[in-house]
Amino acid sequence: MNIGKENETIEFKKSTSETKEGIISITSILNKHSSGALYFGVKNNGDVVGQEIGQDTLRKLSREISDNIKPSIWYEVKDCNSDDGLTFIEINFSGDNSPYSAYGRYYQRFSDEDRQISDIELEKMFKLRRVDYSEWENADSDETADDSDEELLRKIIDKGNESGRINYRFTDSESILTKLGLLNKKTGLLNNAGKVLFSKNKPIILKTAIYATETKDTFIKLNHFEGNIFECINEAITFILSSIDWEIKITGNAQRNEKPEIPQTAIREMVVNAFAHGSYSSNSTFAIEVFSDRVVIYSPGMFPAGLKPEDFASSAAEPIMLNPKIVNVLFKSAEIESFGSGFERTFAVCKKENVRYDYENVKTGFKFIFFRKLGHKNVYEMSKTEKEVYSIIKESDFLTNAEIAVRIGKSSKTVYRAIKALKENGYIRREGNDNNGYWIVIK
Repeated sequence: MNIGKENETIEFKKSTSETKEGIISITSILNKHSSGALYFGVKNNGDVVGQEIGQDTLRKLSREISDNIKPSIWYEVKDCNSDDGLTFIEINFSGDNSPYSAYGRYYQRFSDEDRQISDIELEKMFKLRRVDYSEWENADSDETADDSDEELLRKIIDKGNESGRINYRFTDSESILTKLGLLNKKTGLLNNAGKVLFSKNKPIILKTAIYATETKDTFIKLNHFEGNIFECINEAITFILSSIDWEIKITGNAQRNEKPEIPQTAIREMVVNAFAHGSYSSNSTFAIEVFSDRVVIYSPGMFPAGLKPEDFASSAAEPIMLNPKIVNVLFKSAEIESFGSGFERTFAVCKKENVRYDYENVKTGFKFIFFRKLGHKNVYEMSKTEKEVYSIIKESDFLTNAEIAVRIGKSSKTVYRAIKALKENGYIRREGNDNNGYWIVIK
């Protein structure tokens, strides 16, 4: 049986021993045509020669596609039978978020061949994709000027005046949002950029976590913070600085000098960079993870292909603004010192302070990693009161806060703080309300 010829949207592979080459063909076709088909068990001329399909063959193929093509695509893997009883595999796929990479490289289809894309052509493709960021920023949200945080707006305008980047004073929210390009006067709605920047309705989720070791096996503290961009930036920086070690020195004139193991300048630059260039149109969240050996700052949205942070630090590449409206406001408010200089300052201060760093594109976003100077375990030490409360809850899971306070002879406020700490550090949680609920001991 013959099923046709290879072309720019159809690829044949004789067997799944050519899985890597097949996955390269998928991205190659997607980068030019947005959809296509790949067959295993078919010769280059279209003759079906058959493919042995075991119990896990289709599942393994599916996993290979999912793990090695970025960003994610739609695909369907199925087995087929030819007229003469031979079994082969058909994979249909599509995606409209090119360029796609296979195993970290980018290809494009020419006739029935897969050729690696040049850096110049790749940058053109990413510029086309970046149009979507701008379209999202300018699209109307579901909020109005009344949903914006007026106090925050006033503060940002004051900071812009102090830095000399804004030459007008605060009047009212609607006028200021219009001047910043964040309000559609015709519809009366904030655009999406205005919503994530200034909404008081907590439009962004920031996940924070402290883990006891170098892995995620044991957590000390997990939390979800909700806020706008400015609130999330402040929360992320505060969380990191409160979770890492500080070196304390007493100088010659008896002054106390405290210094974090990771420079504050570098932390601020990478946190602001994460929110300035993140993708807000996806359902992904931002995240800060503190391990015993490193701090990871995660931002949804991929780093531009064909480029790396050093290219911007050395000025070899022009600054790229994936969210021009968001970046413009962060610049005017002096959150960003100058366009495209964050990596340069971060690398310089890390070199000076002998702090190692790394970065990587992952499946759904970009991670920047600071390595901590001291190898140690993050250990949560219970206070005396927390130990007492924890011990009582383990024995009597039905007690209320007030009843626990009576038993240990402490105030309700003291017990509340102890219970809050035990909850945040993953030791207990409450099912139901304070009067009718009960405690669950997690560890």
